[in-house]
Amino acid sequence: HMSMNTKYDDTLAAMCQQHQTEMEFLNTIFGFLQRRTQFFNGPKAENNFQTLINTLEFQLKEYRKASYKKQQGIDEDEELEAKRAEEERLKVEKEKAAKQAEARKREQAEREAARKAKEEAEKASGEVPKEVKKEEKEDEDDDDDEDNKGVKPVNNGGVTDKYTWSQTLSELQVVITREQLGLEGVSMKGKMLDIDIKKKSLKIGVKGKEALIDGELHQQVKMENSIWTIEDSSRVVLTLEKVNQMEWWKCVVVGDPEINTRKVEPENSSLSDLDGDTRQTVEKMMYDQRQKAMGLPTSEEQKKQDMLQKFMSQHPEMDFSKCKFN
Repeated sequence: HMSMNTKYDDTLAAMCQQHQTEMEFLNTIFGFLQRRTQFFNGPKAENNFQTLINTLEFQLKEYRKASYKKQQGIDEDEELEAKRAEEERLKVEKEKAAKQAEARKREQAEREAARKAKEEAEKASGEVPKEVKKEEKEDEDDDDDEDNKGVKPVNNGGVTDKYTWSQTLSELQVVITREQLGLEGVSMKGKMLDIDIKKKSLKIGVKGKEALIDGELHQQVKMENSIWTIEDSSRVVLTLEKVNQMEWWKCVVVGDPEINTRKVEPENSSLSDLDGDTRQTVEKMMYDQRQKAMGLPTSEEQKKQDMLQKFMSQHPEMDFSKCKFN
């Protein structure tokens, strides 16, 4: 690395002014070192010459790198910040992938247990064909539901002409390429973009041009936990945290192509990613689904039955034989 010692600047500047060119000044310096020192005229002269050549080659590379960055308008601090953000993003993604893998294993085991319990319940009741027909009918009825419309999800999200998106129960990821932003072949910088994430709206575009995305979000997001970064200078990646972490979004922006949320694969979302209350509610929903699958009462139905039994035992004088309960 080139020395940044400025102690002798005035002396060297005075000497440099007595030469016609900088190269003549350098030759004077090297001549002095060769005549008066062992540096270029001693047992280690060969090594020292090679060290000097290596230093000059290094400085040439640094100069070329700095010149290129200057031409491209690259800010050193911005580049360093982008690198740090990318490393942090990769670390978070790795941790999340490990959590999701663990959650998938757990949910798979739960589904397997529910399936076996359902089979045993069906065997015990001896009504397998009837139950199957009932389920088939329910599936047919589902086709008319609002949630059952839209295209099949890709990574629980979809692909539009403006962006690609995916989701878990807790957050969405939106990816926009430089081509989609009209910046083909350009090395993207944060200062080129105009990105505004609000609680219920999203605006993305290139400064000075018409926005690529400007509309109302399907549902609300937590602004303080929603971020965006530039990856490989070629794409923008937004991570939007949902306010309601118990539902799947059918689109990112209202009016954009919708997906069929019935065909979303919940195992891609980890229960451990959710906060306490949300997790409790989701676990209750999963319990209720398993109970229904086995023809048993859900937690709410069980609660009502327990309350009714308690009421009946407290009032033996009342006749409940002609009452019809749902």
